[in-house]
Amino acid sequence: MDDLLRTPRGTRDIVGDEAELFEYLTTTFKEVAKRNGFKPIITPTIEFFELFARKSGVEIVKSMYVFKDKAGRTLALRPELTASVIRAYLKSLRNEPKPILLYYVGQCFRYEEPQRGRYREFWQAGLEVIGEKGVHGDLRVFNVMEQFFNEIKLKHYYIIGNVGIYRMFMNAFNIPGNEQDQILHLIDKEMFNEAINYAKKYGDEAAEVISKLISMNIEDLENMAMDYKELVKNYMDRLLGEIRDTIEFIDILKELGYDVRYKPSLVRGLAYYTGIIYEVKTSVLDISIGGGGRYDNLTTVYGGPPEYSTGVAIGIDRVMLALSELNIKPLDKDRVKAAILLLNDSKEYLIYAYKVSSLLQTAGITTLVLSGRKLSKMLSYANRFKFKYAVIIGSKELNENKVSIKDLDTGVQEYIKLEKINEFIKNI
Repeated sequence: MDDLLRTPRGTRDIVGDEAELFEYLTTTFKEVAKRNGFKPIITPTIEFFELFARKSGVEIVKSMYVFKDKAGRTLALRPELTASVIRAYLKSLRNEPKPILLYYVGQCFRYEEPQRGRYREFWQAGLEVIGEKGVHGDLRVFNVMEQFFNEIKLKHYYIIGNVGIYRMFMNAFNIPGNEQDQILHLIDKEMFNEAINYAKKYGDEAAEVISKLISMNIEDLENMAMDYKELVKNYMDRLLGEIRDTIEFIDILKELGYDVRYKPSLVRGLAYYTGIIYEVKTSVLDISIGGGGRYDNLTTVYGGPPEYSTGVAIGIDRVMLALSELNIKPLDKDRVKAAILLLNDSKEYLIYAYKVSSLLQTAGITTLVLSGRKLSKMLSYANRFKFKYAVIIGSKELNENKVSIKDLDTGVQEYIKLEKINEFIKNI
């Protein structure tokens, strides 16, 4: 193959049925977000490197695409969108009434080793809630996710953790923020022994606490906090608040019928998370298809006032892979398609065909006008691309102001007047 036809490693063309699926997923996500009160936000693909370097985490910064422009400014292709959304909020939206509910769909870039479900250019659909304290903001996010995954018929479950609990214990041991990030990074990679040994730099008790947190049941966390009440006395109210919020949040989700589990070692790789965090999983993949959590006060990193925030990013590429593995084809859902086949492509036929097309589209039917080929070839095309009906227009149909409509599943063909087409559509 000519090198010019190859895509760079870790990128790909999305074409054919896969492109249709991508469009379906992103459109469905946007529709679900909108009907839950979220509004769109579109941010640049290129940002200043410093935007992400300040609080994205060790591994993210290491894997970023970074370059200098012609004026010598250090820029980066965005590795995720939350930092960009917070920047845009501080620049343009901070005076809007709270809570601010935003959604986005966009591509991100990370220079990682490509593997199944992981690309260097990938697509995320996300939600951000800015200015809402407590678990209600997180519940808004879960409500949209649950509706989205149910609508596309993807069976899923949620894993919940809380990085704030780790942070407050580590603060009590005077572990600096960058060292905390390293310990959490090791836990995120399930390198538990390495994380515990790293914490030993701050004493055996610090290592002991990290070891307990990695495996502690949610129901036992409050007792653990009381066991270390002298150590965490300056953080006790916040610590108990995080524990109780997490328990309450899980209880709410279970009451609403969500499939949710607590995982004490879930910490996630981004350094800006401050409290409840979560991942979305599906049984067919060993990787998450989405994740997020609270990132309260990320605004202060960029010079803004403190603000409550939470959000999620869903990996569209991974959702597509999961649907493919399960052989789920949501594109077929409630979609009726009609191919309008012209036996002549002269002016009169084209005008008539597009009048018919407009009538069908007004009724919610997808149409495609075909002409210039033999009827057999056009029927073959319509079958290939899974059209439900073939609307055939020849000289008889044109002269009598009628159409022949063939059901491509059953082979039944009807000859009807154009003014009766709405009655036909109602019976579909």
